[in-house]
Amino acid sequence: FYRQQFRNQFSNDMIKKLDLKNQTLEALVQRKILLIEAKKQNIRVSDEEVISHIKKLPSFQSNKKFSEPAYRNYIKIQRLTPGEFEESQREVLLLEKLEKLFRTHSKATKSEILKEFSNQEDKVKLEYVRFTSDHFTSETKITDQTLKDFFQANKTQFEIPPQIRAKYVKIKSKDYESQIEPRDEDIQDYYQTRIADFQVKKKYKASHILINLKPSEIEGDLSEEEKRKQADKKAKLKSNKLLERLNKGADFGEIAKKHSDDPASGINGGSLGEFPKGTMVSAFEKALDNLKPGEISKPILSRFGYHIIKLENVEEKRLKPLDEVRDEVIQSLKEIKSRQRVRRIIKRINMAAQQDGNLDKAADSHQLKTKETAFFSKKNHNLPEIGDQPEFFKAAFTLDKNKLGAIITPEVSYILKVIEEKPKYIPELRKVQEKVKDALIESNNKTATLKKFEELKESLKGNKDLEKIVKRYGLSIRNTPFFSKSESIPGIGNIEQIKENSFTMKIGEFGSAQVRERFYLYKLVDIEKSGAPDPKQTKQITDKIKTEKTRQAFQEWIGNLKAGAEILVDKTLL
Repeated sequence: FYRQQFRNQFSNDMIKKLDLKNQTLEALVQRKILLIEAKKQNIRVSDEEVISHIKKLPSFQSNKKFSEPAYRNYIKIQRLTPGEFEESQREVLLLEKLEKLFRTHSKATKSEILKEFSNQEDKVKLEYVRFTSDHFTSETKITDQTLKDFFQANKTQFEIPPQIRAKYVKIKSKDYESQIEPRDEDIQDYYQTRIADFQVKKKYKASHILINLKPSEIEGDLSEEEKRKQADKKAKLKSNKLLERLNKGADFGEIAKKHSDDPASGINGGSLGEFPKGTMVSAFEKALDNLKPGEISKPILSRFGYHIIKLENVEEKRLKPLDEVRDEVIQSLKEIKSRQRVRRIIKRINMAAQQDGNLDKAADSHQLKTKETAFFSKKNHNLPEIGDQPEFFKAAFTLDKNKLGAIITPEVSYILKVIEEKPKYIPELRKVQEKVKDALIESNNKTATLKKFEELKESLKGNKDLEKIVKRYGLSIRNTPFFSKSESIPGIGNIEQIKENSFTMKIGEFGSAQVRERFYLYKLVDIEKSGAPDPKQTKQITDKIKTEKTRQAFQEWIGNLKAGAEILVDKTLL
Protein backbone atom coordinates (compact mmCIF):
# COMPACT_ATOMS: atom_id res chain seq x y z
CA PHE A 1 0.00 0.00 0.00
CA TYR A 2 2.72 2.48 0.98
CA ARG A 3 4.82 1.57 -2.05
CA GLN A 4 1.86 2.36 -4.33
CA GLN A 5 1.19 5.64 -2.51
CA PHE A 6 4.74 7.00 -2.41
CA ARG A 7 6.28 5.20 -5.43
CA ASN A 8 9.89 6.45 -5.86
CA GLN A 9 9.86 8.25 -2.49
CA PHE A 10 9.19 4.97 -0.66
CA SER A 11 12.38 3.74 0.99
CA ASN A 12 13.76 1.49 3.70
CA ASP A 13 14.24 4.61 5.81
CA MET A 14 10.50 5.32 5.55
CA ILE A 15 9.70 1.71 6.58
CA LYS A 16 11.92 2.22 9.63
CA LYS A 17 10.58 5.67 10.60
CA LEU A 18 6.94 4.59 10.29
CA ASP A 19 7.72 1.29 12.06
CA LEU A 20 5.66 -0.47 9.38
CA LYS A 21 6.86 -3.99 10.15
CA ASN A 22 5.87 -3.83 13.81
CA GLN A 23 2.58 -2.14 12.92
CA THR A 24 1.83 -4.93 10.45
CA LEU A 25 2.74 -7.61 12.98
CA GLU A 26 0.51 -6.00 15.62
CA ALA A 27 -2.39 -5.80 13.15
CA LEU A 28 -1.98 -9.48 12.19
CA VAL A 29 -1.88 -10.61 15.82
CA GLN A 30 -4.95 -8.52 16.72
CA ARG A 31 -6.89 -9.77 13.68
CA LYS A 32 -6.15 -13.42 14.49
CA ILE A 33 -7.12 -13.03 18.15
CA LEU A 34 -10.42 -11.33 17.24
CA LEU A 35 -11.32 -13.96 14.65
CA ILE A 36 -10.74 -16.71 17.24
CA GLU A 37 -12.91 -14.82 19.73
CA ALA A 38 -15.69 -14.26 17.15
CA LYS A 39 -15.78 -18.01 16.57
CA LYS A 40 -15.96 -18.64 20.35
CA GLN A 41 -18.89 -16.21 20.64
CA ASN A 42 -20.61 -17.86 17.67
CA ILE A 43 -20.74 -14.60 15.69
CA ARG A 44 -21.48 -15.42 12.06
CA VAL A 45 -21.79 -13.65 8.73
CA SER A 46 -24.15 -15.10 6.14
CA ASP A 47 -23.35 -15.47 2.43
CA GLU A 48 -26.06 -12.89 1.70
CA GLU A 49 -24.34 -10.33 3.96
CA VAL A 50 -20.98 -10.95 2.23
CA ILE A 51 -22.49 -10.58 -1.26
CA SER A 52 -24.35 -7.39 -0.29
CA HIS A 53 -21.16 -5.93 1.25
CA ILE A 54 -19.00 -6.71 -1.82
CA LYS A 55 -21.58 -5.26 -4.22
CA LYS A 56 -21.47 -1.95 -2.32
CA LEU A 57 -17.67 -1.60 -2.34
CA PRO A 58 -16.68 1.60 -4.29
CA SER A 59 -13.89 -0.22 -6.19
CA PHE A 60 -16.46 -2.37 -7.97
CA GLN A 61 -18.90 0.39 -8.93
CA SER A 62 -19.57 1.54 -12.49
CA ASN A 63 -22.33 4.13 -13.01
CA LYS A 64 -23.42 3.48 -9.42
CA LYS A 65 -23.91 -0.24 -10.13
CA PHE A 66 -21.87 -3.33 -9.29
CA SER A 67 -19.47 -4.19 -12.13
CA GLU A 68 -18.63 -7.87 -12.53
CA PRO A 69 -15.60 -7.14 -14.83
CA ALA A 70 -14.16 -4.67 -12.29
CA TYR A 71 -14.55 -7.32 -9.56
CA ARG A 72 -12.89 -10.04 -11.68
CA ASN A 73 -10.01 -7.73 -12.67
CA TYR A 74 -9.38 -6.79 -9.04
CA ILE A 75 -9.10 -10.34 -7.74
CA LYS A 76 -6.91 -11.27 -10.72
CA ILE A 77 -4.49 -8.41 -9.91
CA GLN A 78 -4.43 -9.47 -6.26
CA ARG A 79 -3.79 -13.09 -7.32
CA LEU A 80 -6.83 -14.31 -5.37
CA THR A 81 -9.66 -16.67 -6.16
CA PRO A 82 -13.23 -15.34 -5.70
CA GLY A 83 -13.57 -17.70 -2.73
CA GLU A 84 -10.43 -16.33 -1.01
CA PHE A 85 -11.53 -12.72 -1.49
CA GLU A 86 -15.06 -13.41 -0.27
CA GLU A 87 -13.71 -15.13 2.85
CA SER A 88 -11.48 -12.12 3.57
CA GLN A 89 -14.55 -9.85 3.35
CA ARG A 90 -16.46 -12.22 5.64
CA GLU A 91 -13.67 -11.69 8.18
CA VAL A 92 -14.00 -7.90 7.80
CA LEU A 93 -17.72 -8.11 8.57
CA LEU A 94 -17.10 -10.46 11.51
CA LEU A 95 -14.68 -7.95 13.07
CA GLU A 96 -17.17 -5.11 12.54
CA LYS A 97 -19.89 -7.08 14.31
CA LEU A 98 -17.54 -7.80 17.20
CA GLU A 99 -16.64 -4.12 17.59
CA LYS A 100 -20.31 -3.03 17.46
CA LEU A 101 -20.91 -4.94 20.69
CA PHE A 102 -18.76 -2.35 22.47
CA ARG A 103 -20.28 0.65 20.66
CA THR A 104 -23.79 0.00 21.94
CA HIS A 105 -22.78 -0.01 25.64
CA SER A 106 -20.86 3.29 25.77
CA LYS A 107 -22.47 6.24 27.56
CA ALA A 108 -21.41 9.74 28.64
CA THR A 109 -22.43 11.15 32.05
CA LYS A 110 -23.22 14.82 32.67
CA SER A 111 -20.09 15.24 34.81
CA GLU A 112 -17.93 13.70 32.05
CA ILE A 113 -19.45 16.09 29.48
CA LEU A 114 -18.81 19.13 31.71
CA LYS A 115 -15.27 17.96 32.46
CA GLU A 116 -14.48 17.47 28.76
CA PHE A 117 -16.01 20.86 27.89
CA SER A 118 -13.89 22.43 30.63
CA ASN A 119 -10.79 20.70 29.19
CA GLN A 120 -11.59 22.12 25.77
CA GLU A 121 -12.73 25.63 26.73
CA ASP A 122 -11.12 26.62 30.08
CA LYS A 123 -7.99 28.57 29.25
CA VAL A 124 -4.92 29.86 31.10
CA LYS A 125 -2.01 32.15 30.30
CA LEU A 126 1.59 31.72 31.56
CA GLU A 127 4.83 33.63 31.97
CA TYR A 128 7.75 31.23 31.65
CA VAL A 129 11.50 30.81 31.48
CA ARG A 130 13.06 27.96 29.52
CA PHE A 131 16.68 26.82 29.22
CA THR A 132 18.54 23.68 28.21
CA SER A 133 20.32 21.33 30.63
CA ASP A 134 23.77 22.70 29.60
CA HIS A 135 22.75 26.39 29.54
CA PHE A 136 25.12 27.42 32.33
CA THR A 137 28.87 26.87 32.01
CA SER A 138 30.75 25.14 34.82
CA GLU A 139 33.80 26.90 36.25
CA THR A 140 35.34 23.59 37.37
CA LYS A 141 38.83 23.17 35.88
CA ILE A 142 39.65 19.95 34.08
CA THR A 143 42.93 18.31 35.10
CA ASP A 144 44.58 15.09 33.94
CA GLN A 145 43.42 13.46 37.15
CA THR A 146 39.75 14.53 36.82
CA LEU A 147 39.80 13.35 33.21
CA LYS A 148 41.22 9.97 34.27
CA ASP A 149 38.70 9.65 37.13
CA PHE A 150 35.79 10.46 34.81
CA PHE A 151 36.98 7.91 32.25
CA GLN A 152 37.34 5.20 34.91
CA ALA A 153 33.81 5.89 36.22
CA ASN A 154 32.22 5.97 32.74
CA LYS A 155 34.23 3.44 30.74
CA THR A 156 31.21 1.78 29.15
CA GLN A 157 30.22 5.12 27.63
CA PHE A 158 33.34 4.92 25.41
CA GLU A 159 33.20 1.20 24.66
CA ILE A 160 33.82 0.19 21.05
CA PRO A 161 30.97 -2.22 20.14
CA PRO A 162 31.43 -5.56 18.34
CA GLN A 163 32.44 -5.10 14.69
CA ILE A 164 32.29 -7.30 11.63
CA ARG A 165 33.52 -7.33 8.04
CA ALA A 166 31.46 -8.88 5.23
CA LYS A 167 31.87 -10.15 1.67
CA TYR A 168 28.87 -9.51 -0.54
CA VAL A 169 27.39 -9.59 -4.04
CA LYS A 170 25.23 -6.58 -4.93
CA ILE A 171 22.56 -6.95 -7.63
CA LYS A 172 20.45 -4.06 -8.94
CA SER A 173 17.21 -4.97 -10.67
CA LYS A 174 17.54 -1.86 -12.87
CA ASP A 175 20.65 -3.37 -14.51
CA TYR A 176 18.48 -6.09 -16.09
CA GLU A 177 15.64 -3.92 -17.42
CA SER A 178 17.35 -3.33 -20.78
CA GLN A 179 17.52 -7.12 -21.34
CA ILE A 180 13.76 -7.56 -21.04
CA GLU A 181 11.30 -7.15 -23.91
CA PRO A 182 7.72 -7.82 -22.75
CA ARG A 183 5.53 -9.82 -25.14
CA ASP A 184 2.35 -8.30 -26.61
CA GLU A 185 0.17 -10.73 -24.66
CA ASP A 186 1.90 -9.70 -21.38
CA ILE A 187 1.30 -6.02 -22.19
CA GLN A 188 -2.36 -6.67 -22.97
CA ASP A 189 -2.82 -8.78 -19.85
CA TYR A 190 -1.17 -6.17 -17.58
CA TYR A 191 -3.36 -3.43 -19.07
CA GLN A 192 -6.54 -5.43 -18.51
CA THR A 193 -5.70 -6.43 -14.93
CA ARG A 194 -4.68 -2.88 -13.94
CA ILE A 195 -7.35 -1.12 -15.97
CA ALA A 196 -8.53 0.89 -12.94
CA ASP A 197 -5.11 2.62 -12.85
CA PHE A 198 -5.72 4.05 -16.33
CA GLN A 199 -9.03 5.72 -15.53
CA VAL A 200 -8.76 9.53 -15.85
CA LYS A 201 -11.12 11.49 -13.62
CA LYS A 202 -13.36 14.20 -14.96
CA LYS A 203 -11.42 17.50 -15.02
CA TYR A 204 -12.58 21.09 -14.75
CA LYS A 205 -10.92 24.40 -15.50
CA ALA A 206 -12.66 27.17 -13.60
CA SER A 207 -12.44 30.51 -11.83
CA HIS A 208 -14.39 31.85 -8.87
CA ILE A 209 -15.08 34.95 -6.82
CA LEU A 210 -15.39 34.16 -3.10
CA ILE A 211 -17.25 36.36 -0.62
CA ASN A 212 -16.60 35.24 2.96
CA LEU A 213 -19.14 35.39 5.77
CA LYS A 214 -17.70 37.72 8.44
CA PRO A 215 -19.74 37.50 11.68
CA SER A 216 -16.95 39.25 13.62
CA GLU A 217 -17.57 42.43 11.60
CA ILE A 218 -21.26 42.63 12.63
CA GLU A 219 -21.56 45.24 15.37
CA GLY A 220 -23.99 45.32 18.29
CA ASP A 221 -24.83 43.16 21.30
CA LEU A 222 -26.09 40.15 19.31
CA SER A 223 -25.84 36.40 19.74
CA GLU A 224 -23.34 34.48 17.63
CA GLU A 225 -26.24 32.90 15.71
CA GLU A 226 -27.78 36.29 14.90
CA LYS A 227 -24.41 37.70 13.83
CA ARG A 228 -23.95 34.73 11.50
CA LYS A 229 -27.40 35.26 9.96
CA GLN A 230 -26.66 38.93 9.32
CA ALA A 231 -23.21 38.12 7.93
CA ASP A 232 -24.80 35.56 5.56
CA LYS A 233 -27.36 38.12 4.37
CA LYS A 234 -24.65 40.74 3.82
CA ALA A 235 -22.36 38.33 1.88
CA LYS A 236 -25.25 37.08 -0.29
CA LEU A 237 -26.31 40.65 -1.13
CA LYS A 238 -22.75 41.57 -2.14
CA SER A 239 -22.47 38.39 -4.27
CA ASN A 240 -25.71 39.16 -6.11
CA LYS A 241 -24.59 42.74 -6.84
CA LEU A 242 -21.30 41.44 -8.28
CA LEU A 243 -23.23 38.90 -10.38
CA GLU A 244 -25.37 41.70 -11.79
CA ARG A 245 -22.23 43.54 -12.89
CA LEU A 246 -20.88 40.39 -14.52
CA ASN A 247 -24.15 39.80 -16.38
CA LYS A 248 -23.92 43.36 -17.71
CA GLY A 249 -20.49 42.62 -19.20
CA ALA A 250 -18.01 43.41 -16.42
CA ASP A 251 -14.70 41.52 -16.70
CA PHE A 252 -14.71 38.44 -14.40
CA GLY A 253 -10.95 38.62 -13.78
CA GLU A 254 -11.03 42.28 -12.76
CA ILE A 255 -13.99 41.76 -10.41
CA ALA A 256 -12.16 38.79 -8.82
CA LYS A 257 -8.96 40.82 -8.30
CA LYS A 258 -10.86 43.65 -6.56
CA HIS A 259 -13.50 41.78 -4.57
CA SER A 260 -12.64 38.07 -4.06
CA ASP A 261 -11.83 37.00 -0.50
CA ASP A 262 -9.70 34.13 -1.85
CA PRO A 263 -6.24 35.79 -1.97
CA ALA A 264 -4.56 32.90 -3.80
CA SER A 265 -6.93 32.86 -6.79
CA GLY A 266 -8.04 36.49 -6.56
CA ILE A 267 -4.62 37.82 -7.55
CA ASN A 268 -4.87 35.66 -10.70
CA GLY A 269 -8.30 36.92 -11.71
CA GLY A 270 -10.06 34.15 -9.76
CA SER A 271 -8.38 31.33 -11.71
CA LEU A 272 -8.32 27.95 -9.95
CA GLY A 273 -6.52 26.31 -12.85
CA GLU A 274 -7.34 22.73 -13.82
CA PHE A 275 -8.41 20.23 -11.17
CA PRO A 276 -9.98 16.72 -11.10
CA LYS A 277 -13.45 15.87 -9.82
CA GLY A 278 -13.45 15.38 -6.07
CA THR A 279 -11.07 18.28 -5.38
CA MET A 280 -13.66 20.91 -4.41
CA VAL A 281 -16.51 20.82 -1.87
CA SER A 282 -19.68 19.10 -3.09
CA ALA A 283 -21.77 22.31 -3.48
CA PHE A 284 -19.04 23.82 -5.68
CA GLU A 285 -18.78 20.74 -7.92
CA LYS A 286 -22.55 20.36 -8.17
CA ALA A 287 -22.68 23.91 -9.55
CA LEU A 288 -19.89 23.10 -12.03
CA ASP A 289 -21.84 20.11 -13.34
CA ASN A 290 -24.80 22.39 -14.08
CA LEU A 291 -22.69 24.85 -16.13
CA LYS A 292 -21.53 24.84 -19.73
CA PRO A 293 -18.07 26.22 -20.65
CA GLY A 294 -18.21 30.03 -20.56
CA GLU A 295 -21.24 30.16 -18.19
CA ILE A 296 -21.28 31.84 -14.77
CA SER A 297 -23.19 30.43 -11.79
CA LYS A 298 -25.48 32.13 -9.31
CA PRO A 299 -23.89 32.63 -5.85
CA ILE A 300 -23.30 29.16 -4.32
CA LEU A 301 -22.96 28.76 -0.54
CA SER A 302 -20.26 26.50 0.94
CA ARG A 303 -18.53 26.47 4.32
CA PHE A 304 -16.09 29.05 2.89
CA GLY A 305 -18.75 31.57 1.88
CA TYR A 306 -20.52 32.46 -1.37
CA HIS A 307 -18.87 31.49 -4.69
CA ILE A 308 -19.60 32.94 -8.11
CA ILE A 309 -18.17 30.29 -10.44
CA LYS A 310 -17.13 30.54 -14.08
CA LEU A 311 -16.58 27.24 -15.90
CA GLU A 312 -13.91 27.64 -18.57
CA ASN A 313 -13.47 24.07 -19.78
CA VAL A 314 -14.38 20.50 -18.85
CA GLU A 315 -12.87 17.15 -19.80
CA GLU A 316 -15.12 14.15 -19.24
CA LYS A 317 -13.74 11.10 -17.44
CA ARG A 318 -12.22 8.56 -19.74
CA LEU A 319 -10.17 5.40 -19.94
CA LYS A 320 -6.71 5.83 -21.40
CA PRO A 321 -6.40 3.41 -24.35
CA LEU A 322 -3.53 0.94 -24.38
CA ASP A 323 -1.73 2.79 -27.17
CA GLU A 324 -1.54 5.90 -24.98
CA VAL A 325 -0.05 4.09 -21.97
CA ARG A 326 1.94 1.38 -23.78
CA ASP A 327 5.35 2.83 -22.80
CA GLU A 328 4.23 3.13 -19.17
CA VAL A 329 2.97 -0.47 -19.16
CA ILE A 330 6.19 -1.75 -20.78
CA GLN A 331 8.30 0.06 -18.17
CA SER A 332 6.20 -1.40 -15.32
CA LEU A 333 6.57 -4.90 -16.79
CA LYS A 334 10.32 -4.44 -17.17
CA GLU A 335 10.57 -3.46 -13.51
CA ILE A 336 8.46 -6.44 -12.39
CA LYS A 337 10.29 -8.96 -14.57
CA SER A 338 13.75 -7.62 -13.70
CA ARG A 339 12.94 -8.04 -10.00
CA GLN A 340 11.79 -11.59 -10.70
CA ARG A 341 15.04 -12.28 -12.57
CA VAL A 342 17.10 -10.93 -9.66
CA ARG A 343 15.27 -13.29 -7.26
CA ARG A 344 16.14 -16.25 -9.49
CA ILE A 345 19.81 -15.17 -9.73
CA ILE A 346 20.01 -14.70 -5.93
CA LYS A 347 18.56 -18.18 -5.43
CA ARG A 348 21.02 -19.80 -7.87
CA ILE A 349 24.10 -18.02 -6.45
CA ASN A 350 23.02 -18.89 -2.94
CA MET A 351 22.56 -22.59 -3.77
CA ALA A 352 25.90 -22.81 -5.62
CA ALA A 353 27.81 -21.04 -2.81
CA GLN A 354 26.14 -23.21 -0.16
CA GLN A 355 27.39 -26.35 -1.93
CA ASP A 356 31.10 -25.49 -2.23
CA GLY A 357 31.48 -22.45 0.06
CA ASN A 358 32.87 -20.36 -2.82
CA LEU A 359 30.83 -17.13 -3.16
CA ASP A 360 33.32 -15.63 -5.66
CA LYS A 361 32.91 -18.53 -8.08
CA ALA A 362 29.10 -18.58 -7.77
CA ALA A 363 28.91 -14.82 -8.45
CA ASP A 364 31.31 -15.06 -11.39
CA SER A 365 29.08 -17.65 -13.09
CA HIS A 366 26.48 -14.85 -13.42
CA GLN A 367 29.00 -12.17 -14.50
CA LEU A 368 28.93 -10.61 -11.04
CA LYS A 369 31.77 -9.70 -8.66
CA THR A 370 32.09 -9.94 -4.90
CA LYS A 371 33.21 -7.01 -2.76
CA GLU A 372 34.34 -6.68 0.85
CA THR A 373 33.33 -4.07 3.41
CA ALA A 374 35.46 -2.33 6.01
CA PHE A 375 34.72 -3.16 9.67
CA PHE A 376 31.35 -1.82 10.86
CA SER A 377 29.18 -2.07 13.97
CA LYS A 378 25.43 -2.00 14.61
CA LYS A 379 25.57 1.68 15.54
CA ASN A 380 28.26 2.89 13.18
CA HIS A 381 27.87 1.47 9.69
CA ASN A 382 28.65 4.33 7.36
CA LEU A 383 29.47 2.32 4.24
CA PRO A 384 28.99 4.45 1.08
CA GLU A 385 29.00 1.38 -1.18
CA ILE A 386 25.99 -0.04 0.74
CA GLY A 387 24.18 3.20 1.59
CA ASP A 388 20.91 3.28 3.51
CA GLN A 389 20.06 -0.43 3.56
CA PRO A 390 19.06 -1.39 7.12
CA GLU A 391 18.15 -4.94 5.99
CA PHE A 392 21.77 -5.51 4.94
CA PHE A 393 23.15 -4.56 8.36
CA LYS A 394 20.43 -6.40 10.28
CA ALA A 395 21.11 -9.58 8.31
CA ALA A 396 24.88 -9.20 8.74
CA PHE A 397 24.56 -9.16 12.54
CA THR A 398 22.29 -12.22 12.64
CA LEU A 399 24.66 -14.37 10.56
CA ASP A 400 27.27 -16.70 11.97
CA LYS A 401 30.75 -16.34 10.52
CA ASN A 402 31.06 -17.71 6.95
CA LYS A 403 27.32 -18.43 6.72
CA LEU A 404 25.38 -17.01 3.75
CA GLY A 405 22.43 -14.62 3.94
CA ALA A 406 20.22 -13.08 1.24
CA ILE A 407 18.47 -9.70 1.28
CA ILE A 408 15.96 -8.93 -1.45
CA THR A 409 14.40 -5.49 -1.98
CA PRO A 410 12.68 -4.09 -5.10
CA GLU A 411 15.64 -1.87 -6.00
CA VAL A 412 18.75 -3.72 -4.84
CA SER A 413 19.47 -7.20 -3.47
CA TYR A 414 22.47 -8.82 -1.76
CA ILE A 415 24.04 -12.15 -0.91
CA LEU A 416 26.54 -11.75 1.92
CA LYS A 417 28.60 -13.60 4.47
CA VAL A 418 30.54 -12.41 7.51
CA ILE A 419 34.25 -13.02 6.98
CA GLU A 420 35.81 -11.42 10.09
CA GLU A 421 34.68 -10.44 13.59
CA LYS A 422 36.04 -8.15 16.35
CA PRO A 423 34.65 -8.38 19.91
CA LYS A 424 33.73 -5.25 21.87
CA TYR A 425 36.50 -3.57 23.89
CA ILE A 426 37.32 -0.51 25.99
CA PRO A 427 39.92 1.70 24.22
CA GLU A 428 42.87 3.31 26.03
CA LEU A 429 42.20 6.82 27.40
CA ARG A 430 44.82 8.40 25.12
CA LYS A 431 42.96 7.16 22.03
CA VAL A 432 39.63 8.74 23.04
CA GLN A 433 40.92 11.65 25.14
CA GLU A 434 39.09 14.41 23.21
CA LYS A 435 35.83 12.52 23.32
CA VAL A 436 36.22 11.96 27.08
CA LYS A 437 37.05 15.64 27.62
CA ASP A 438 33.93 16.77 25.72
CA ALA A 439 31.78 14.36 27.73
CA LEU A 440 33.26 15.66 31.02
CA ILE A 441 32.64 19.31 30.05
CA GLU A 442 29.05 18.44 29.15
CA SER A 443 28.58 16.60 32.44
CA ASN A 444 30.00 19.52 34.45
CA ASN A 445 27.77 22.01 32.61
CA LYS A 446 24.69 19.90 33.33
CA THR A 447 25.60 19.79 37.03
CA ALA A 448 26.08 23.57 37.06
CA THR A 449 22.75 24.13 35.27
CA LEU A 450 20.85 21.86 37.68
CA LYS A 451 22.35 23.81 40.60
CA LYS A 452 21.19 27.14 39.09
CA PHE A 453 17.72 25.68 38.50
CA GLU A 454 17.45 24.71 42.19
CA GLU A 455 18.68 28.21 43.20
CA LEU A 456 15.99 29.82 41.00
CA LYS A 457 13.23 27.66 42.51
CA GLU A 458 14.41 28.56 46.02
CA SER A 459 14.50 32.29 45.18
CA LEU A 460 10.89 32.20 43.90
CA LYS A 461 9.65 30.95 47.28
CA GLY A 462 10.35 34.34 48.85
CA ASN A 463 10.06 36.71 45.88
CA LYS A 464 7.13 36.63 43.42
CA ASP A 465 8.80 38.93 40.87
CA LEU A 466 9.87 36.39 38.24
CA GLU A 467 11.37 38.97 35.90
CA LYS A 468 13.57 40.51 38.57
CA ILE A 469 14.92 37.13 39.71
CA VAL A 470 15.70 35.61 36.30
CA LYS A 471 17.35 38.82 35.04
CA ARG A 472 20.24 38.18 37.44
CA TYR A 473 20.87 34.89 35.64
CA GLY A 474 20.83 36.37 32.14
CA LEU A 475 17.49 34.77 31.31
CA SER A 476 14.48 36.37 29.65
CA ILE A 477 10.77 35.88 30.28
CA ARG A 478 8.38 34.67 27.59
CA ASN A 479 4.57 34.79 27.54
CA THR A 480 2.06 32.30 26.20
CA PRO A 481 -1.32 33.33 24.73
CA PHE A 482 -4.39 31.72 26.34
CA PHE A 483 -4.46 27.94 25.78
CA SER A 484 -6.78 25.08 26.79
CA LYS A 485 -5.93 21.72 28.33
CA SER A 486 -6.63 19.99 25.00
CA GLU A 487 -4.09 22.16 23.16
CA SER A 488 -0.30 22.13 23.00
CA ILE A 489 1.22 25.00 25.03
CA PRO A 490 2.37 27.68 22.55
CA GLY A 491 6.18 28.07 22.78
CA ILE A 492 6.52 25.13 25.20
CA GLY A 493 4.91 22.15 23.54
CA ASN A 494 2.55 19.37 24.59
CA ILE A 495 4.06 18.75 28.03
CA GLU A 496 1.34 17.12 30.16
CA GLN A 497 3.17 17.76 33.44
CA ILE A 498 3.12 21.56 32.89
CA LYS A 499 -0.45 21.56 31.48
CA GLU A 500 -1.91 19.57 34.37
CA ASN A 501 -0.20 21.76 36.96
CA SER A 502 -1.15 25.03 35.20
CA PHE A 503 -4.88 24.20 35.45
CA THR A 504 -4.69 23.53 39.22
CA MET A 505 -2.66 26.64 40.15
CA LYS A 506 -3.96 30.01 41.38
CA ILE A 507 -3.05 33.28 39.68
CA GLY A 508 0.44 34.36 40.76
CA GLU A 509 1.60 30.85 41.75
CA PHE A 510 4.76 29.30 40.33
CA GLY A 511 5.56 25.89 38.94
CA SER A 512 8.70 24.17 37.69
CA ALA A 513 9.51 21.18 35.52
CA GLN A 514 12.50 19.28 34.18
CA VAL A 515 11.58 17.53 30.93
CA ARG A 516 14.31 15.58 29.17
CA GLU A 517 17.05 18.13 28.36
CA ARG A 518 15.07 21.28 29.27
CA PHE A 519 14.21 23.17 32.48
CA TYR A 520 11.05 25.29 32.89
CA LEU A 521 9.96 27.86 35.48
CA TYR A 522 6.47 29.26 34.94
CA LYS A 523 3.90 31.54 36.59
CA LEU A 524 0.11 31.52 36.12
CA VAL A 525 -0.91 35.06 35.12
CA ASP A 526 -4.56 34.70 34.03
CA ILE A 527 -7.53 32.29 33.82
CA GLU A 528 -10.47 32.29 31.39
CA LYS A 529 -13.42 30.10 32.47
CA SER A 530 -15.62 28.38 29.90
CA GLY A 531 -19.17 28.33 31.28
CA ALA A 532 -21.56 25.59 30.10
CA PRO A 533 -21.85 23.89 26.69
CA ASP A 534 -24.78 24.61 24.34
CA PRO A 535 -26.85 21.69 22.93
CA LYS A 536 -24.71 21.36 19.78
CA GLN A 537 -21.48 21.29 21.81
CA THR A 538 -23.05 18.81 24.25
CA LYS A 539 -23.84 16.42 21.40
CA GLN A 540 -20.34 16.73 19.90
CA ILE A 541 -18.71 16.09 23.29
CA THR A 542 -21.08 13.18 24.04
CA ASP A 543 -20.18 11.53 20.71
CA LYS A 544 -16.49 12.07 21.36
CA ILE A 545 -16.64 10.55 24.86
CA LYS A 546 -18.66 7.54 23.65
CA THR A 547 -16.23 6.94 20.77
CA GLU A 548 -13.21 7.16 23.07
CA LYS A 549 -14.83 4.88 25.68
CA THR A 550 -15.62 2.35 22.95
CA ARG A 551 -12.03 2.48 21.71
CA GLN A 552 -10.58 2.13 25.21
CA ALA A 553 -12.89 -0.74 26.17
CA PHE A 554 -12.20 -2.53 22.90
CA GLN A 555 -8.42 -2.14 23.21
CA GLU A 556 -8.49 -3.19 26.88
CA TRP A 557 -10.48 -6.29 25.93
CA ILE A 558 -8.03 -7.11 23.12
CA GLY A 559 -5.15 -6.58 25.57
CA ASN A 560 -6.67 -9.12 27.96
CA LEU A 561 -7.16 -11.61 25.12
CA LYS A 562 -3.52 -11.14 24.07
CA ALA A 563 -2.32 -11.63 27.64
CA GLY A 564 -4.02 -15.01 27.74
CA ALA A 565 -2.93 -16.10 24.27
CA GLU A 566 0.15 -18.00 23.14
CA ILE A 567 1.76 -15.88 20.42
CA LEU A 568 4.95 -17.00 18.67
CA VAL A 569 6.82 -14.43 16.57
CA ASP A 570 9.72 -15.01 14.19
CA LYS A 571 11.79 -11.91 15.06
CA THR A 572 13.99 -12.26 11.97
CA LEU A 573 11.05 -10.97 9.92
CA LEU A 574 11.37 -7.65 11.73
